[in-house]
Amino acid sequence: MSRPGNYGKSSRLKQLRQLKRKKSQQASRTIAWDQVEDFLLGRYHLVQGNRLPATVDATVQRFFSEWLQTALAQGEPQLQWDIAAITATTFKRIGNQVPWQFYAVLLEQVMAWQKFLLREGPVVPLVIPRQIIKPLTATAWAALVADQLAVNLLTIMATPITAEQREQLTKSFLADGHVQWSAVAALFAPLGFTIQASADESAHQWLTELLALTVSDFHH
Repeated sequence: MSRPGNYGKSSRLKQLRQLKRKKSQQASRTIAWDQVEDFLLGRYHLVQGNRLPATVDATVQRFFSEWLQTALAQGEPQLQWDIAAITATTFKRIGNQVPWQFYAVLLEQVMAWQKFLLREGPVVPLVIPRQIIKPLTATAWAALVADQLAVNLLTIMATPITAEQREQLTKSFLADGHVQWSAVAALFAPLGFTIQASADESAHQWLTELLALTVSDFHH
């Protein structure tokens, strides 16, 4: 029969071993910083499945990939991911590399994407979880897209971008909190869009499919 002292000691050792095992299991379940993009894109694909048309799905996934690259570029010590700020930076980088239809497709899906991000972002198995902050309303998303389209147009026209011009053009693209795609298309269509020769086959096909979309394909 073991003495109480020995039993207490063995019990503590058992607890320590269990704690060590638990920590080891937790560590093995976490992912590295450079795996975050693939992890979240994989989660998105898993959740979304085949519910979206291929062109729409490709648009959201490509945007999400760019968005995550912006977020991850802030570095691992940055624990908060600011949706508004990261999106603005991402849009600025994407700019005119895509036609206006990219923004139209994205805007129709962005609230569902944001909902996914708010749910899945904080539970990415990093050692220190991320906080997803400053989600946008549908109206704010429309304003952000309209502003980027204004910048894109002024950039194509090689016009010096003044705050006043940018604001006026942004306002002309909006009505009742929605982007007026007829107004956008009327200004962008005459300028055309050239797919870069460096685009790979899948990107070329995706951009071609986007270019085939017209104002009637969008609600506003």
